[in-house]
Amino acid sequence: RSCHSSPHQDVALAIRHLASSYKSMGQIEKSIELYQEALEIQRKCSDVPLQSVSATLMNLGCCYRDSGNLKESVPLLEEAVAIERSCHSSPHQDVALAIHHLASSYQSMEQMEKSIELYQEALEIKRKCSDVTLQSVSTTLMNLGCCYRDSGKLQESVPLLEEAVAIRRSY
Repeated sequence: RSCHSSPHQDVALAIRHLASSYKSMGQIEKSIELYQEALEIQRKCSDVPLQSVSATLMNLGCCYRDSGNLKESVPLLEEAVAIERSCHSSPHQDVALAIHHLASSYQSMEQMEKSIELYQEALEIKRKCSDVTLQSVSTTLMNLGCCYRDSGKLQESVPLLEEAVAIRRSY
């Protein structure tokens, strides 16, 4: 960090990678601290690509979600969704990913209707994108199916979960 006297996007990127390593080791609080530092640097730099800021927001939001701090998670993920929407005019996997993460936070808060709405949107985008993996589609199908199940809407749940199982069996 001492290589640059002012905030610099390369420093933020290095900090983000370090935060990811801490998250992988299960040290969520340390990861949150580092993602916050990276985001602070990115917000001070005029030359940071918006998608890089979005990635930091998503990672930080997911860390907050994973630590149970859901109220911190949602605004960060909403900002990431807004950035991704502004960067892509047509359906894009990065938009779907951001929406999926936001839906997951609402699901964790047991706000199933909002979560269902967002998972449906993410699924619709993923189905339109040729570069989205089947695993990604099946994960959204499973999460959407579980939201319907947990909302007592079993008729809607079963076909989604059956499709997720079929996809998972195919690879």
